Amino acid sequence: MDKIKKIFSVLSLLLFLFSCSTSPYKVDKDDAQVVLNTDLGTIIDVVPVKIRGNPSEVMAVIGGVVGGTLGKDVGSGTGKEFAVIAGSTIGGIIGYYSTVKLGEHNGFQYTISIDGEEKPIGVIQGIDKEKDYNFKIGDRVSVIYGEKARVLPTDN
Repeated sequence: MDKIKKIFSVLSLLLFLFSCSTSPYKVDKDDAQVVLNTDLGTIIDVVPVKIRGNPSEVMAVIGGVVGGTLGKDVGSGTGKEFAVIAGSTIGGIIGYYSTVKLGEHNGFQYTISIDGEEKPIGVIQGIDKEKDYNFKIGDRVSVIYGEKARVLPTDN
């Protein structure tokens, strides 16, 4: 039983690490010290959305190992082999898709009227828990295009 608790604890910790959301104030290494295109605009619509996490191959492997380990303690002979295969398969599937639900977080779809452009753009962005600020209709923003688009407040 202690073995199962240890495996579950490690699995839970890894799931937590893989499911953390990001902030628009944290940038990818590839976006540092490069010139990024930026547009200024005004928020014209805000729609709350749920942002799903991504499936994880790493968690599929971990889930498969955990499932196979638990399956080896079931039955004997051919039944034991079947339990290991079934446990590995089920654990792998659960591990792969668990990060989809665990990584789910709230966000907003912002429609932005870009200065000088006729057609607005849309950007989906997670809720910014660090700055405790989310945009409202009429807010002026900078849209920064890098590895991922980011929307940040501006005074311009």
